[in-house]
Amino acid sequence: MDTKQLILTTAYQLFQARSYQEVSITDICTACNLTKPAFYYHFSSKSELLIHYYKRVVETLSLNIDTKTVDYWHQYLTYFTELVQASIKLGPDMISQLFITNLTVDKGSFDFIQKFADICIELITQAQATGQVRTHQRPKNLFITSAFLFTGYEVYWAIKNDDFDQIKNVLSSLEVLFDVAPEFSHYESTTNLLHNKYLPDQDG
Repeated sequence: MDTKQLILTTAYQLFQARSYQEVSITDICTACNLTKPAFYYHFSSKSELLIHYYKRVVETLSLNIDTKTVDYWHQYLTYFTELVQASIKLGPDMISQLFITNLTVDKGSFDFIQKFADICIELITQAQATGQVRTHQRPKNLFITSAFLFTGYEVYWAIKNDDFDQIKNVLSSLEVLFDVAPEFSHYESTTNLLHNKYLPDQDG
């Protein structure tokens, strides 16, 4: 493991064990057995440890279309499942800090990564062509909406610091958005959606 990756891995472990605010650069350097100049050679600040998080997550995904299966919709859900799992692994405290950092100055953490976007748009195109999803909106617009949907759930999860099933809610909402054909649906029929928990009853 190179020094940069060591710092990132160690810092994430410390943030999750304690909290982002309680961990100092000195703590990170001590845990890594590094000097502060060595830390600053790789990162300009503690917040910079967070700003490229999703880029790193996406880079680890196998960004190609599986030609052995024609279940394009399932592949699309798989990519978003991995994004949500990475978010859960990071935890609500660090997700909150990621938003705070970018709200102070846009660091580009939530910019679209072109290769990921291209693959997802192609999967949507194929899913539409094979009748797996029934919406006829432009694939690019559907991908962008999917990305904002994912980010919206992240914000809500970070605010509530709640235990709702984030994977089920994100994927269920994607299936509603895309109007998935019943034979390809994995989540739309579930009733444990977030809005069922937080929206008041009509009679309330």
